[in-house]
Amino acid sequence: MNNPFEDLEYLAEFLPEEGESVIVSRRRGRLVCESYAEPAQTSQPTGIINREFYGRLVSINAKLQQFWAFPFVVAVTAFFVASFLMQELAGFGWADWGVFLALGTVLITLPVFYVQWRQRQFFRTAVCPTLQQLMNDHQIDKYSLIAYLSTQRQLKGIYQALTRWT
Repeated sequence: MNNPFEDLEYLAEFLPEEGESVIVSRRRGRLVCESYAEPAQTSQPTGIINREFYGRLVSINAKLQQFWAFPFVVAVTAFFVASFLMQELAGFGWADWGVFLALGTVLITLPVFYVQWRQRQFFRTAVCPTLQQLMNDHQIDKYSLIAYLSTQRQLKGIYQALTRWT
C-alpha cells in the first residue's frame, strides 16, 4: 500500500483540464484514475418541444389561415351586390329564391378553391423550405412533426396542409 504522498503524486498526474472530469476509485488497495467524458451539451434541445420552433409553427399556421379573410369578405360582398342588382335590374323577387341559392353557392365555392390554390402555392414555395430547415436544425423527421401537429388543435391548419400537400 502506498503512503498518502505517493497517492497524491499519482493523482497530480491525472489532474483534468478545465471542463474535464476524473473518477478516482480504489481497486485492490490501489488508487485508479479514469477520465470521465461528460456527454456533450447541445446549445438547443433537440426535439419538437422548443419555444423557437413552436413559435415558427404558430407563425406559419397564422399565415396559412389569413388567406381566408379577404376572399371571404369579397364573396359575401359580391353576393349582396349581385342579389341587389338581380332584384332591381332583372326583377327577381322572393319567389326566385333558387337563383339566389345558386348564386350564393357559386360565390362561396369559387373563393374556397382560390384560397386552397393560394395556400398550396404558399406552402410549397415558402413553408416547405422553412419547415425543412427547421426539421434539419432540430433533428426531426416529417412524420414526427406530423404526429406532434396532430396533437395540437391550434395548429390544425399547418397539420392539414402538411398531410395534404406532402
